[in-house]
Amino acid sequence: MKTSHNRSGWLTRLFGAGVAAALALAFALVARAAGGWSVLSYYGTYDLKTKKPGQPAASLVGPKAETWKTPAAAKGYLIGVSFPHLKDPYWLAVDYGVIDEARKLGVGIQLVAAGGYTEITQQINQVENLASQKVNGIVLAAISYSGEDQLVAGVVGRGIPVIEVINDIQAPQIRAKALVSFYDMGYKAGVYVSGQANKSARPVNVVFLPGPAGSGWAPDTLDGFKAASSKLAPGKVKILDVKWGDTGKNVQLQLIENALATYPQLDYLVGNAVASDAAPSALETAGRVGKVKVVSTYITPPLYQDIAKGKVAAAPTDFTALQGRMAVDMMVEILNGKVPGKDFPFRSGPVIQVVTPSNYRTFSYEAMFGAPDWRPVFSVKAGR
Repeated sequence: MKTSHNRSGWLTRLFGAGVAAALALAFALVARAAGGWSVLSYYGTYDLKTKKPGQPAASLVGPKAETWKTPAAAKGYLIGVSFPHLKDPYWLAVDYGVIDEARKLGVGIQLVAAGGYTEITQQINQVENLASQKVNGIVLAAISYSGEDQLVAGVVGRGIPVIEVINDIQAPQIRAKALVSFYDMGYKAGVYVSGQANKSARPVNVVFLPGPAGSGWAPDTLDGFKAASSKLAPGKVKILDVKWGDTGKNVQLQLIENALATYPQLDYLVGNAVASDAAPSALETAGRVGKVKVVSTYITPPLYQDIAKGKVAAAPTDFTALQGRMAVDMMVEILNGKVPGKDFPFRSGPVIQVVTPSNYRTFSYEAMFGAPDWRPVFSVKAGR
């Protein structure tokens, strides 16, 4: 465990003295809240026939506002974990949550990353390999919402429970889900832009960059944004274009540069965090700073810094690191013999908040992103 002095030094080196002071306060906030955090939970039975993309299955009962409770592990379980990639700070935060929670509970982790949202075959092979390594359970962050049902069914059929983290999945055999609705994340971004549009004398023009088409989250952000803007600012938010692409920075930067060249009347770039992080420098190069505002559908550490500096207008936070913790907790509950949907939620995630330049100091940095000096960790041995 790092001392507060060491943590302060890292914060200052990474973010500068001003932002570092705010982060130190944020760490203090999470320390006081270490006994649990606010979540919205769903109980009952998961029936795929009642499931729509971006939404909890209608067969579930909720949402129930409650405080998350961390279990104790009855044994030193070995949990396999599969991520789409570890190319950006968002998944690094999930890694932090998974690894730190496993260490606290004394369970083992074997984590793999497929390399990107185009690598579904690689993810399937990696998950099957984890199952063959005799892990007790698998935490899956699926690349595809609908393309890995057979994978989940096959693993569960071998007696290995599978739960989902971060990205939604339809898989009827999935045992539990630690996630928020990315529809709701997009909706929150839409609420912010709608509020600004209602203050404008004319409709505002938006280019939306959801992320990878076909993923279990990117299309949902677009749907949520459209729902919020049509409800809260009808006719005042005009989406000029939707640009899909992998969340590699070079891919997103090219999409942004194309949007800026194509739409001189653009008011807002709205979309995934990688695009939103790349946008300020692209705006500076194009001479559009102050003319085009940036709103993200989720938040990462670089975006947090941009928000603190006023370069990004807003981003909802799903408290990414906490979702990693919750996934480990859910798997431990299952392996302890507890029943999802009865003894603990089938689906649960932190309460979404919107981070802006005026309120960023009030949110826990660690709960969102983990430690500032975190580097990827792929394995943990069971035991304390």
